[in-house]
Amino acid sequence: MRLIFYLLTSFLYAGLLQDDYFIAIKKNEPNVLDQLSSYTSLLPPPGKYYADPILFTYQGTNYIFFEDYDYRKGIISYVTIEQNLQTSEPKKALELPIHLSFPCLFQDGDEIYMIPETYDHCSITLFQAVQFPHLWTPKRILVEGEKFSDPILFKHNGYYWLFAAVHQDKLLIYYAKDLEGPFVPHPINTASIRGRNAGQVFILDNQLIRPTMDCSVGYGKSIVLKEILSLTTQTFLEQEIATIDPTWAPNLSGTHGYSQNEELVVYDGRRTSVRRHQHQNIASGAL
Repeated sequence: MRLIFYLLTSFLYAGLLQDDYFIAIKKNEPNVLDQLSSYTSLLPPPGKYYADPILFTYQGTNYIFFEDYDYRKGIISYVTIEQNLQTSEPKKALELPIHLSFPCLFQDGDEIYMIPETYDHCSITLFQAVQFPHLWTPKRILVEGEKFSDPILFKHNGYYWLFAAVHQDKLLIYYAKDLEGPFVPHPINTASIRGRNAGQVFILDNQLIRPTMDCSVGYGKSIVLKEILSLTTQTFLEQEIATIDPTWAPNLSGTHGYSQNEELVVYDGRRTSVRRHQHQNIASGAL
């Protein structure tokens, strides 16, 4: 039944409906998850959507990197955020011949890296900043052989950890002692653990938190924050600590991206609109 439901909804989405995403920005504060309905919007222009926001701080400036999609192909764009939560004009960070999304950034020493989703390449490629934030070069392929979605990379307990999803929301984990690899499959990859990434991991009250998507009733319906309790080369255990439902703004049909640092929180919202015809896009409107 789940497969039939997924196929039917996929058909309807492809033929009749389209998803319109926007990004919400707010200052990080106590009990922030209870106050997500108060935010500043980063709105796309007509014919685009903005999704998958990832915060990154460089030399005291907060950046949002995100999927910039024109309903044909996605690129990675970025903005800077001012103290009043206003943003700069979006600029292109990375474009390839294929669709890009989910730009996870990671700093290791003085070097800055990005692993965007490159689903159609059946691999996860590590890009290195040559001139941050607008010039990147591919450094190496970390893993290949699957259509990977929403990969994240982080360092924890002496290892580099790579989390990604296949088959919509099956979790795969790889690890390596250094970025040169090789990245070794984790034993949990043989199990069917669900939990597609919804953002980069972050530290909260000395806990390692992983934002994930709840895809149980459809892609990216809500966000579940999970605390990673154990992560070794042989074990992985996490527990749910909070859920973000698509109720923080009117008429949302989903929310599937979340990122936070000490100063800010960013997250995305989805509204579903009727497609006018095949070659005409619908603006997100007033959000």
